[in-house]
Order: sequence, then C-alpha cells, then structure tokens
Amino acid sequence: MAADLFYGLLPEHFLLALLVVLMFIEIIGRGGRAAGILFTIVMISGCAVLLNQLGQNYSAMIVADEIVIDHFALVARLVVFACGIVYGVSCLGNNEKPKFWILLTSSLLGASIVFVSSGFISLFLGIELLSLPAFALIVHRAGNTNATEAALKYLLLSAVASAMILFGISMTYGNVGTLVIRDFAGSLSSDNLLSVVAAILILCGFFLKAAVFPFHGWAPDAYSGARLQVTTMLSSIVKGAVVLALVRVFGASPLNDHLVGMVAIFGIASILYGNLSAMSQTQFKRLLAYSSIAHAGYMVFALVDNTGHRTEDVLYYVAIYALTTIVACSCFAILDPGDNDDLDALNGAFAKRPLPAVLMALSLLSLAGIPPLPGFLGKLMIFKSVIASGYQWPAVLAFAGSFVGVTFYLGMVARIFKPQTEQAVAGNLTRSSWVLGGTLLGVFLLVLLAVFPGLVFI
Repeated sequence: MAADLFYGLLPEHFLLALLVVLMFIEIIGRGGRAAGILFTIVMISGCAVLLNQLGQNYSAMIVADEIVIDHFALVARLVVFACGIVYGVSCLGNNEKPKFWILLTSSLLGASIVFVSSGFISLFLGIELLSLPAFALIVHRAGNTNATEAALKYLLLSAVASAMILFGISMTYGNVGTLVIRDFAGSLSSDNLLSVVAAILILCGFFLKAAVFPFHGWAPDAYSGARLQVTTMLSSIVKGAVVLALVRVFGASPLNDHLVGMVAIFGIASILYGNLSAMSQTQFKRLLAYSSIAHAGYMVFALVDNTGHRTEDVLYYVAIYALTTIVACSCFAILDPGDNDDLDALNGAFAKRPLPAVLMALSLLSLAGIPPLPGFLGKLMIFKSVIASGYQWPAVLAFAGSFVGVTFYLGMVARIFKPQTEQAVAGNLTRSSWVLGGTLLGVFLLVLLAVFPGLVFI
C-alpha cells in the first residue's frame, strides 16, 4: 500500500516537489530561466516514470473508491506530461517569472489528480486545481484591462460550471448512495429520472469548462485577452484535460437515448458554430478560441460512440489536438515577433521564415483534418466509431460541419505562402530558438502518433 502510494503517484510527487522548489525560487526573487528548466526536467522525469509503468502494465488502488491507477490514468497523464514538455521548451525563451511556472505546475497537478480519480470528491478537487491557476495566468503580465475582464468572466462562468457539477454529484449521491464514479456510470444506461438529471447537470458543467456551444461565452474574450503563451495553454492542455475528465466520468458505460441525443446535438452545434464563427475573425487568438470550440465539439461527439472505443478515440484526439495547437501557436509566435496578434502577420511568412511557416501550414492543415495528417486520423476514428454505433445521420452532419472549418484554415495557409510584400520584423533570436526547438519536438511526437496510433489505445 505504501509502495503504491509512492510509486503509483510518483509523477504527482514530482509536481509537488517542483512546486516547493519554485516557491522558494520565487521568494528569493530570481531564477525565471532556471524555473523553466526545472519544469521541463520534471515533465521529462514524469514521462519516463509513466512509460515504465505502462511497460509493466502497472495498476493499483491507492485509496479505495477514490484514487486508482489504471491504464487510462497512465496514458492520460502521459499525454499531458508530453504536452508539458513541448510547451515548457517553447516557453523557455520568454523570460517567464517563477510564478508563471508555479501556476502552470499547479494546473498540471490538478489535471493529474483528475485522471487518477475514481471518486467524485478527488475529481472535483482536481478540476478546481486545474482551473483556478488559469484565471491568474490570464492576467499574468498581460498589462491590459481586457485581460482582467476576460479572467473575471472566466472565473464567474467557471464557478457556475462548478456549481452545476456539484449539484449533479449531490443528485448522484441521492440516487446511488455513493460518490464512486463507477456506480454513477452504471446508472447512465437507465431511464431513471434522477440519473438523467444528474448526468445532464454534470455534462453541462463540463461543457461550460470545455467551452462547448452554447456554453462557450467566456472563451473568445479569455483567449484574446491573455498573452499568446497562456492562450496556447488554455486551448491545448487545459481544454484537453477537461475533456479527458469527461471521459473519466462517462467513458466506461453506454449512455441512454436521452443523453446520446443531448451529446450529439451539442457536439454538432459546437462544430458548426465554432467553424462558422472562425471564418470572420482577423485576430489569431480569437480565431483560435472559435477553432477550439469546434474541436471541443468533435471530442464531445465521440461520447455518442457505444462500440467500446470511446475512451481510446478521445485520448488519441486530445493528444493530437493539444500537440498540434501548441505547434501552431509556437510557429505563430516566431512569425509574429511583434505580438500584434493580427493574421496579417502571416502574409508572406514562407518567404521570411520558411521552416516555421511550413510547420505552421502543416499544423493548420492537420487541425482542418486534411489527410494524411494526424488530425485527419483523429477525426476518422471518431466518425468511424459513431457510424459503427448506428448514428449515421449525426455523423454526416458533424462531417459536413468539419468541411466548413477547412475554409478558414486554408485561408491562413494561403496567407503564409503569399508573395512577400514587407521586410521581415527582427525578433529575439534566443526566444525564437527555444520556441522552434519546442515546435520541432512537438512535430516529432505528432509524427510518432501518426505512424503508431496504437500508442494511446487501451
């Protein structure tokens, strides 16, 4: 038991130790670069431990009906830690203060707690620990009132989402008599009114935190108000973790017809709304917000599947989406050293910086779902499973919605390969080198997932 508590939760112990060290560095008032390097080392160490546990097919019940290490927990944490490596390397050149790394580490610790949860108490604590640092990160070094307003809107709506989740959890306890996720999941296939209402409340709470239409109101302002580095985190690691929390709760059991209809409607609506709204955007971060709304729709739509592949499909999609988003944002940071957030910064980018321009074009095409890029494989797996479940028409509507998204992605790619009309703006070479290094690492992981998609399968 004691050995499992140490070894099974070793990545979380790494994060806790890192938090202590980072707080000490913050107290002495120096070491921003050292803090980033320590963060990256801890992410690499966590991945090494998780890969070793996966190789051993390790599993353990750490706390009865509350904390469990299973294959989902191992793979989900591996996905987030791998994204943390890529993101950490990309941020090393930004001269971030230690408090940035403290908040980022706290958020990742919350995500890890969510993934090892088998009870609603630990799951809820993890979700809050994941979300709360994000509010502070939005205003951290932003230097504008828009960021404050965006963080306040995110805070208020996230509080509403938490209240909905808690209300659903309380109804679950009244219905099944426990706070064990497994017992709640077992009631999802029934038509019991209390079970259906509890599931709807929990779903809506998570939909709000993941910015699924029509619960997306905070996302455009929060994404555009924050710095690009923070927007990257919100749209990749945080969003992916929230969706995987949904899988932790709803991934094991089939949904009844009422819940399937609700999930399908919200998923398709989110895909269509996100893609249509993104077409009229002229700012990169705001466009990224609407794009993430659409991708949240794809991930939620996977819950319609009842063939037994729901969990692995979402795990694969989250891994692909998060890494691709980090790569795209990192490339934009290189191509737009002035941080003006305007899509015009992409005009003629290939002539100015060929390598990051090509990598960004490929990442955009992957997000659009163009074959044979990894994003296409993620969408293919979800649509294939939904069709195999007998929901052909919802799959057709979602597939049609994905075609709408191709237009604005291709528009950005066209900007990249426009003839150069301006001189390139000189950027910080040290910063660009770190960002490019993180980008290339992310590309390597994406190629690995495209060639070996079974790496995240259960």
